[in-house]
Amino acid sequence: MYRKLIYLLAFALLLGSCGQKENRDIISLVDPMIGTDATGNTFPGPSMPFGMVQLSPDTYNTGCCSGYHYSHNRILGFSHTHLSGTGCADFGDILLLPFTGTTIPKGSAFSHDREQASPGYYSVLLDDFQILAELTVTNRVGLHRYSFPPEGNKQILVDLEHDISGDGDIPFDDCYIRVVSDTEIEGYRHSQGWAPNQHLFFVAHFSEPFTKASLLLNDEEFDGKNSITGQSVKAVLTFNPNHDKPVMVKVALSAVSPDGARKNLESELPGWDFEGTVNDAEKAWGRMLEKINIEDKDSDRKKIFYTALYHTLLTPNLYSDVDGSYRGMDKQIHPGEGFDYYHVFSLWDTYRAVHPLFNLICPDRNLDFIRTMLKQYDQSGLLPVWELAACENNCMIGYHAVPVMADAWLNGNQGFDEKKTLEAMVTSGTQSMEGIASYRKHQFIPRDHSPNSVSKVLEYAYDDWCIAQMARSMGNDSIYQEYILRSQYWRNHFDPETKLMRPRYADGRWHAPFNPFQVTMLDQGDYTEANAWHYSFYVPHDVQGLIDLHGGDEPFISMLDSFFTVKTANRHAISDFEGIFGQYAHGNEPSHHIPYLYNYAGAPWKTQEILQRAMSEFYTTAPDGLCGNDDCGQLSAWYVFSSMGFYPVCPGSGQYAIGIPVFENITINLPENKELVIKASGAGLKTQESTIKYQYIKSLRFNEQDYPYAYLNHIDLMKGGNLEFVLASEPSDHWGIESGFRPFTQPIEPENQLEPLGEGQLFMPYIKHTNVYFRRSHLVEMGCISPGAKIHYTLNGTEPRITSPQYREPFEISRTSRIRAKAFQEGYQESETMAVNFYSSSLDPASPMVRLHYLDPPFGIDYTGEPTDGKYAPQYSAGGDKALWDGKTGSFDYTDGRWQGFEGKDMEVLINLGREMPVWRITAGFLQSMAVWIFHPVEVSYYLSMDGKEFRQMEVIDNYPDRGTMTDGVRYFSSLVMGVPARYVKVRAKSVGICPPWHHGAGKKAWLFADEVIVE
Repeated sequence: MYRKLIYLLAFALLLGSCGQKENRDIISLVDPMIGTDATGNTFPGPSMPFGMVQLSPDTYNTGCCSGYHYSHNRILGFSHTHLSGTGCADFGDILLLPFTGTTIPKGSAFSHDREQASPGYYSVLLDDFQILAELTVTNRVGLHRYSFPPEGNKQILVDLEHDISGDGDIPFDDCYIRVVSDTEIEGYRHSQGWAPNQHLFFVAHFSEPFTKASLLLNDEEFDGKNSITGQSVKAVLTFNPNHDKPVMVKVALSAVSPDGARKNLESELPGWDFEGTVNDAEKAWGRMLEKINIEDKDSDRKKIFYTALYHTLLTPNLYSDVDGSYRGMDKQIHPGEGFDYYHVFSLWDTYRAVHPLFNLICPDRNLDFIRTMLKQYDQSGLLPVWELAACENNCMIGYHAVPVMADAWLNGNQGFDEKKTLEAMVTSGTQSMEGIASYRKHQFIPRDHSPNSVSKVLEYAYDDWCIAQMARSMGNDSIYQEYILRSQYWRNHFDPETKLMRPRYADGRWHAPFNPFQVTMLDQGDYTEANAWHYSFYVPHDVQGLIDLHGGDEPFISMLDSFFTVKTANRHAISDFEGIFGQYAHGNEPSHHIPYLYNYAGAPWKTQEILQRAMSEFYTTAPDGLCGNDDCGQLSAWYVFSSMGFYPVCPGSGQYAIGIPVFENITINLPENKELVIKASGAGLKTQESTIKYQYIKSLRFNEQDYPYAYLNHIDLMKGGNLEFVLASEPSDHWGIESGFRPFTQPIEPENQLEPLGEGQLFMPYIKHTNVYFRRSHLVEMGCISPGAKIHYTLNGTEPRITSPQYREPFEISRTSRIRAKAFQEGYQESETMAVNFYSSSLDPASPMVRLHYLDPPFGIDYTGEPTDGKYAPQYSAGGDKALWDGKTGSFDYTDGRWQGFEGKDMEVLINLGREMPVWRITAGFLQSMAVWIFHPVEVSYYLSMDGKEFRQMEVIDNYPDRGTMTDGVRYFSSLVMGVPARYVKVRAKSVGICPPWHHGAGKKAWLFADEVIVE
């Protein structure tokens, strides 16, 4: 009872003393608990807008992305860094846990009834110890206040081993804690997780002296030491039990040095005023949240809105110290650059709505984000993709720093170096990784060259359009022409038969059988966290071109209707594949713009219906009130925009597609003291208690003038003014319908339009095969999808010419053949070469080349090398020891079950041919898929032996990993031996070992994937 009373009094005093009334009014509309349940992955603890510190409770450390889940009932402690809404876990650095008793506990039970969370403040009663824990923050400092019970000892655990991602995050052995005085400690956590090389220093000050400091290394206490260094580093600090005041702790962070953390502490929080610190945090949040003022009778809807706005303002996070210094992506310490440097850029998510929202309400802050990206380009050679803690993890696809920069520049937010920006954009577009080399060569990405091929082409095409617009604004015609052409490559994945974006092969054939409902994950299958339906509407920069390919407005509208009604078969394919009706999956980003596409086809009332349904069904005030990962604010930013009545379908175009507002009065406080006032009398959403079904836009007025357009221009909005929606219960028969009133992007000039694939060029032939091995004979069938093309081929591996034999009908082969084929046609340049090797497993001595198959006893394969017990990884066994010898070659998809994977080590296999025979050629195939840390070997060597003991080295093939030329794909390393007699063949492939410094997995074990070993 005593503890409950203390808890209630403390919180009541806090509310009474903190914040001015206007701040409290808007702060009270934010509930940080929204999104902490289900798959929202948000955290409830305090952070400043875009702050360095996110001080929050952790309820477990086995892969939770935010560290906290509402369904849990134990708190492990309070750590200082967290990710908001991401789909992968990291951080949870520098954990503190107050406790009583004689042993270090594993957290404490707690109840949501005794838990409070608001912007800038969090408190909870730790039931096991009856300790009231209260938290608040400045930008770079976390402030704890622990009220202990009157009886018992008082201790605080400082844990540097703890992390959120569990086994995935490993501290290095140079972590340390040092006792500076009886009121101060400092330390360093160096870890590898999703951020593979994170450096974090801290300094902690205590409000009263500790009477004992126990330092623990690997949970073993070391007496008489004032510092310890290692991987598992902890400290237990004991305080005077007779001191009746709360123990307070100030923890300052820095990625630079302990002195940097100390300067941050001295600058931001020199005193111990807890209530004043909460007050300052609330003022900061009040200033940010008041950039948009909502007036509405529905308090729940306002709470959803302001919590969404709050979530969008949590990231990116400050990464520079008070003196401006920061740790760059080159891992060097850089002095201040005249702006704040940030990290945590989840760009595949946030380019869509988060950064466009920043352009609208805090453009100066967005400039700092872009300046940071340009510095990251200087330091790493590429723009960020998914960066955190000065590490690039290359998660997701595209080079989406490009639209963030282009959208800012083209909308007039131009406080950054335009020439360097264009240079950085083009550098991203000319790299060779992630299928980009194939994209440039083929004008699409062949399915057999890269996973997620369809999604990659569509997203690259949009990014390239942004590059083209940036180049045109700068008067660079050559770059504009190159990239506006590339921006049309999406057309080469549009299947006119199914009207869907479909994978195809290098020879031009569509992949079959085709399942448009199959959802695939990143680096698996053809689509990124989506299926064909989702990505078939992803052409934000050329919606009219997509409409035209469907045959006009009505067929396109019908296709959209199907999208929102046809049920999906595997809705739980990914964790945040939620918020579903039809194929629409609001819980993940590829669907977010699709409701607005009806506007482009002249059916804006359908956009209005879908939006109202999504906003009413997928956003609530409950802890599970987000229907998917918030992804650094993107799910929330969608609601902020959509509830105000407009959305950036195509960042970089300068336009917002109009939806329908759900609030009666909205005021956006723009820079330079301008206001955009949005009025919509009678606006609302259908609820169980409401009689409202759907509302529609009857008419629209902008600055007292009739406004017939279904889009808004950014440049007009930034001038401020009044936007008035007139709503009705029935759709309008004229507003936004005519072609001149619809959203659009500038049409592409005729001279820059892409020729349809296959016009003016020949596709390479295809050679049908399901297995490249045969016993007695094999029927060879060829074809070419280019009409009128003639196929000429060779059987000995030489390049075909027009004088080579012409393919007319299927023919048989009875021995190993290295078939090469090209297509020829008068008036066209000859096609690329298609190559397939067919291997005979016949034991006929007359056969000049013998393919030895494991089914022909007594032949076998043994795994040798070090460690001898390692072999391949169990999860990538491809069926066992015979997989490298089974006649089934691996595809580009590393999950196809045919690849054997070796983690962080070399592969060495010994093949027993059973008897002495001449060896003519040895070949081994390897996969590279760098996004999932799979690299080609850096060296492949082949050996022959008569007795299996003494080996003769036949060849060493060097393959030094050059970042500038490395491309993903299957590569065969072959050595021509020319009939050397042998009974044993040894193949050794040297792994890169650990991911190289420039890779997002730098320092972690790399994979070597092998299949198949061929001896002829």
